Amino acid sequence: MAVQTMPVGGREITERGRGWRPFWRWTAAIVLPIGPLSILVLRTMLPYWTDDPPEKIAAAVIDNPGLMEFIGWAGLLAAPAMLLGALTLGYVARRGAPLLATLGSALTFIAFANWSAAGNLDLLTQTMADAGYDVADVVSLGNAMSESAIGSFTGGFWVVGHILGMVLLGVALGRAHVVNWWVAGALIVSQPMHLVAAVILPSRWLDATAGWGFTTLAFIVVAVVIARMPDEQWDPWPVTAGRA
Repeated sequence: MAVQTMPVGGREITERGRGWRPFWRWTAAIVLPIGPLSILVLRTMLPYWTDDPPEKIAAAVIDNPGLMEFIGWAGLLAAPAMLLGALTLGYVARRGAPLLATLGSALTFIAFANWSAAGNLDLLTQTMADAGYDVADVVSLGNAMSESAIGSFTGGFWVVGHILGMVLLGVALGRAHVVNWWVAGALIVSQPMHLVAAVILPSRWLDATAGWGFTTLAFIVVAVVIARMPDEQWDPWPVTAGRA
Protein backbone atom coordinates (compact mmCIF):
# COMPACT_ATOMS: atom_id res chain seq x y z
CA MET A 1 0.00 0.00 0.00
CA ALA A 2 1.44 3.35 -1.06
CA VAL A 3 2.03 5.94 1.66
CA GLN A 4 2.69 9.58 0.84
CA THR A 5 3.85 12.11 3.45
CA MET A 6 3.27 15.81 2.83
CA PRO A 7 4.46 18.66 5.09
CA VAL A 8 1.55 21.03 5.79
CA GLY A 9 1.95 24.06 8.09
CA GLY A 10 4.84 22.59 10.05
CA ARG A 11 3.04 19.27 10.45
CA GLU A 12 3.13 16.06 8.49
CA ILE A 13 -0.08 14.61 7.15
CA THR A 14 0.13 11.01 6.06
CA GLU A 15 -2.17 10.21 3.16
CA ARG A 16 -2.60 6.57 2.34
CA GLY A 17 -3.10 5.34 -1.18
CA ARG A 18 -6.16 3.65 -2.63
CA GLY A 19 -5.06 0.20 -1.50
CA TRP A 20 -7.87 -2.33 -1.28
CA ARG A 21 -10.73 0.14 -1.21
CA PRO A 22 -12.00 -0.58 -4.77
CA PHE A 23 -11.92 -4.32 -4.09
CA TRP A 24 -13.92 -4.08 -0.87
CA ARG A 25 -16.38 -1.61 -2.37
CA TRP A 26 -17.09 -3.77 -5.40
CA THR A 27 -17.25 -6.90 -3.27
CA ALA A 28 -19.87 -5.24 -1.06
CA ALA A 29 -21.84 -4.08 -4.10
CA ILE A 30 -21.86 -7.58 -5.63
CA VAL A 31 -22.65 -9.49 -2.43
CA LEU A 32 -25.32 -7.10 -1.10
CA PRO A 33 -28.26 -8.22 -3.31
CA ILE A 34 -27.46 -11.94 -3.11
CA GLY A 35 -29.03 -12.51 0.32
CA PRO A 36 -32.52 -11.03 -0.17
CA LEU A 37 -32.71 -12.16 -3.80
CA SER A 38 -31.87 -15.74 -2.78
CA ILE A 39 -34.47 -15.72 -0.02
CA LEU A 40 -37.05 -14.24 -2.40
CA VAL A 41 -36.47 -16.98 -4.97
CA LEU A 42 -36.24 -19.82 -2.44
CA ARG A 43 -39.40 -18.78 -0.59
CA THR A 44 -41.24 -18.65 -3.91
CA MET A 45 -40.11 -22.23 -4.59
CA LEU A 46 -41.17 -23.65 -1.20
CA PRO A 47 -43.66 -26.55 -1.52
CA TYR A 48 -45.52 -25.25 1.56
CA TRP A 49 -46.38 -21.90 3.07
CA THR A 50 -45.65 -20.49 6.50
CA ASP A 51 -49.20 -20.72 7.84
CA ASP A 52 -49.69 -24.37 6.84
CA PRO A 53 -50.23 -26.87 9.69
CA PRO A 54 -47.05 -28.68 10.80
CA GLU A 55 -48.34 -31.97 9.39
CA LYS A 56 -48.82 -30.42 5.94
CA ILE A 57 -45.40 -28.77 6.04
CA ALA A 58 -43.66 -32.01 7.03
CA ALA A 59 -45.49 -33.96 4.32
CA ALA A 60 -44.59 -31.35 1.68
CA VAL A 61 -40.92 -31.49 2.65
CA ILE A 62 -40.88 -35.28 2.58
CA ASP A 63 -42.69 -35.40 -0.78
CA ASN A 64 -40.22 -33.01 -2.45
CA PRO A 65 -36.74 -34.27 -1.48
CA GLY A 66 -34.94 -32.95 -4.57
CA LEU A 67 -36.40 -29.47 -4.25
CA MET A 68 -35.70 -29.28 -0.52
CA GLU A 69 -32.14 -30.50 -1.07
CA PHE A 70 -31.60 -27.65 -3.53
CA ILE A 71 -33.17 -25.10 -1.16
CA GLY A 72 -30.99 -26.38 1.69
CA TRP A 73 -27.75 -26.00 -0.25
CA ALA A 74 -28.79 -22.62 -1.64
CA GLY A 75 -29.52 -21.47 1.90
CA LEU A 76 -25.83 -21.89 2.68
CA LEU A 77 -25.26 -18.98 0.31
CA ALA A 78 -28.27 -16.87 1.32
CA ALA A 79 -27.65 -16.80 5.08
CA PRO A 80 -24.01 -15.56 5.02
CA ALA A 81 -24.94 -13.04 2.33
CA MET A 82 -27.67 -11.61 4.57
CA LEU A 83 -25.17 -11.27 7.42
CA LEU A 84 -22.74 -9.41 5.18
CA GLY A 85 -25.61 -7.35 3.77
CA ALA A 86 -26.69 -6.18 7.22
CA LEU A 87 -23.14 -5.06 8.00
CA THR A 88 -22.80 -3.36 4.61
CA LEU A 89 -25.99 -1.31 5.03
CA GLY A 90 -24.87 -0.23 8.49
CA TYR A 91 -21.42 0.66 7.17
CA VAL A 92 -22.64 2.77 4.28
CA ALA A 93 -25.12 4.71 6.48
CA ARG A 94 -22.88 5.06 9.51
CA ARG A 95 -21.64 8.60 8.96
CA GLY A 96 -25.05 10.14 8.26
CA ALA A 97 -27.03 8.24 10.91
CA PRO A 98 -24.57 6.46 13.24
CA LEU A 99 -26.99 5.37 15.99
CA LEU A 100 -29.73 4.13 13.68
CA ALA A 101 -27.21 2.41 11.42
CA THR A 102 -25.54 0.66 14.36
CA LEU A 103 -28.79 -0.50 15.98
CA GLY A 104 -30.35 -1.60 12.69
CA SER A 105 -27.27 -3.44 11.51
CA ALA A 106 -26.73 -5.15 14.88
CA LEU A 107 -30.35 -6.30 15.26
CA THR A 108 -30.51 -7.61 11.69
CA PHE A 109 -27.13 -9.35 11.95
CA ILE A 110 -27.93 -11.03 15.27
CA ALA A 111 -31.39 -12.10 14.11
CA PHE A 112 -30.01 -13.83 11.01
CA ALA A 113 -27.05 -15.25 12.93
CA ASN A 114 -29.43 -16.88 15.42
CA TRP A 115 -31.94 -17.90 12.74
CA SER A 116 -31.05 -21.60 12.83
CA ALA A 117 -29.64 -21.80 16.34
CA ALA A 118 -32.52 -24.04 17.40
CA GLY A 119 -32.09 -26.30 14.36
CA ASN A 120 -33.20 -26.38 10.74
CA LEU A 121 -36.65 -27.96 10.78
CA ASP A 122 -36.65 -28.67 7.04
CA LEU A 123 -33.33 -30.49 7.29
CA LEU A 124 -34.56 -32.32 10.39
CA THR A 125 -37.65 -33.43 8.50
CA GLN A 126 -35.63 -34.68 5.53
CA THR A 127 -33.15 -36.52 7.74
CA MET A 128 -35.84 -38.20 9.83
CA ALA A 129 -37.79 -39.21 6.73
CA ASP A 130 -34.64 -40.77 5.23
CA ALA A 131 -34.16 -42.66 8.50
CA GLY A 132 -37.66 -44.12 8.28
CA TYR A 133 -39.64 -41.89 10.66
CA ASP A 134 -43.19 -40.96 9.70
CA VAL A 135 -44.87 -37.54 9.62
CA ALA A 136 -46.24 -37.84 13.15
CA ASP A 137 -42.77 -38.48 14.59
CA VAL A 138 -41.29 -35.60 12.61
CA VAL A 139 -43.99 -33.17 13.76
CA SER A 140 -43.64 -34.29 17.38
CA LEU A 141 -39.88 -33.73 17.46
CA GLY A 142 -40.14 -30.49 15.45
CA ASN A 143 -42.69 -29.07 17.87
CA ALA A 144 -40.51 -30.06 20.81
CA MET A 145 -37.54 -28.21 19.28
CA SER A 146 -39.58 -25.11 18.47
CA GLU A 147 -41.14 -24.99 21.94
CA SER A 148 -37.86 -25.48 23.81
CA ALA A 149 -36.36 -22.50 25.63
CA ILE A 150 -33.73 -21.89 22.96
CA GLY A 151 -36.19 -22.49 20.14
CA SER A 152 -38.78 -20.13 21.61
CA PHE A 153 -36.23 -17.39 22.27
CA THR A 154 -34.54 -17.56 18.86
CA GLY A 155 -37.89 -17.74 17.09
CA GLY A 156 -39.24 -14.71 18.93
CA PHE A 157 -36.04 -12.72 18.53
CA TRP A 158 -35.91 -13.60 14.86
CA VAL A 159 -39.36 -12.13 14.23
CA VAL A 160 -38.77 -8.93 16.22
CA GLY A 161 -35.05 -8.53 15.47
CA HIS A 162 -35.00 -8.79 11.70
CA ILE A 163 -38.17 -6.71 11.22
CA LEU A 164 -37.10 -3.91 13.56
CA GLY A 165 -33.53 -4.08 12.28
CA MET A 166 -34.62 -3.65 8.66
CA VAL A 167 -36.90 -0.76 9.61
CA LEU A 168 -34.05 1.03 11.41
CA LEU A 169 -31.67 0.39 8.51
CA GLY A 170 -34.21 1.86 6.10
CA VAL A 171 -34.57 4.99 8.22
CA ALA A 172 -30.77 5.24 8.55
CA LEU A 173 -30.26 5.00 4.78
CA GLY A 174 -32.84 7.74 4.23
CA ARG A 175 -31.50 10.08 6.90
CA ALA A 176 -27.94 9.55 5.70
CA HIS A 177 -29.04 10.41 2.13
CA VAL A 178 -27.55 7.18 0.81
CA VAL A 179 -30.70 6.62 -1.25
CA ASN A 180 -33.91 8.50 -1.96
CA TRP A 181 -36.67 8.16 0.61
CA TRP A 182 -38.80 6.03 -1.71
CA VAL A 183 -36.05 3.39 -1.65
CA ALA A 184 -35.60 3.74 2.10
CA GLY A 185 -39.39 3.52 2.50
CA ALA A 186 -39.47 0.30 0.48
CA LEU A 187 -36.98 -1.24 2.90
CA ILE A 188 -38.86 0.13 5.92
CA VAL A 189 -42.17 -1.49 4.95
CA SER A 190 -40.76 -4.66 3.37
CA GLN A 191 -40.31 -6.90 6.41
CA PRO A 192 -43.56 -5.81 8.12
CA MET A 193 -45.22 -6.73 4.81
CA HIS A 194 -43.35 -10.05 4.87
CA LEU A 195 -44.89 -10.74 8.28
CA VAL A 196 -48.33 -9.93 6.90
CA ALA A 197 -47.79 -12.15 3.87
CA ALA A 198 -46.34 -15.02 5.89
CA VAL A 199 -48.73 -15.13 8.85
CA ILE A 200 -51.53 -12.55 8.98
CA LEU A 201 -52.86 -12.57 5.41
CA PRO A 202 -50.91 -15.47 3.91
CA SER A 203 -49.94 -14.74 0.32
CA ARG A 204 -46.91 -15.96 -1.61
CA TRP A 205 -47.51 -13.23 -4.22
CA LEU A 206 -47.60 -10.46 -1.60
CA ASP A 207 -44.38 -11.71 -0.03
CA ALA A 208 -42.64 -11.87 -3.42
CA THR A 209 -43.60 -8.28 -4.24
CA ALA A 210 -44.11 -6.06 -1.19
CA GLY A 211 -42.27 -8.34 1.24
CA TRP A 212 -38.93 -9.80 0.18
CA GLY A 213 -39.47 -8.17 -3.21
CA PHE A 214 -39.19 -4.68 -1.69
CA THR A 215 -36.21 -5.79 0.41
CA THR A 216 -34.44 -7.06 -2.70
CA LEU A 217 -35.23 -3.87 -4.60
CA ALA A 218 -33.78 -1.68 -1.84
CA PHE A 219 -30.64 -3.82 -1.54
CA ILE A 220 -30.08 -3.66 -5.32
CA VAL A 221 -30.41 0.14 -5.37
CA VAL A 222 -27.94 0.50 -2.50
CA ALA A 223 -25.57 -1.88 -4.31
CA VAL A 224 -25.69 0.37 -7.39
CA VAL A 225 -25.00 3.42 -5.20
CA ILE A 226 -21.98 1.66 -3.66
CA ALA A 227 -20.68 0.60 -7.08
CA ARG A 228 -20.83 4.21 -8.29
CA MET A 229 -19.46 5.71 -5.08
CA PRO A 230 -15.97 7.27 -5.05
CA ASP A 231 -13.49 5.36 -2.93
CA GLU A 232 -12.96 8.43 -0.76
CA GLN A 233 -16.65 8.44 0.12
CA TRP A 234 -16.85 4.69 0.66
CA ASP A 235 -13.85 4.54 2.98
CA PRO A 236 -12.16 7.87 3.78
CA TRP A 237 -8.73 7.24 5.27
CA PRO A 238 -8.06 8.80 8.67
CA VAL A 239 -5.52 11.60 8.60
CA THR A 240 -2.67 11.32 11.09
CA ALA A 241 -0.81 14.43 12.07
CA GLY A 242 2.47 14.95 13.96
CA ARG A 243 5.12 17.56 14.42
CA ALA A 244 7.52 18.12 11.56
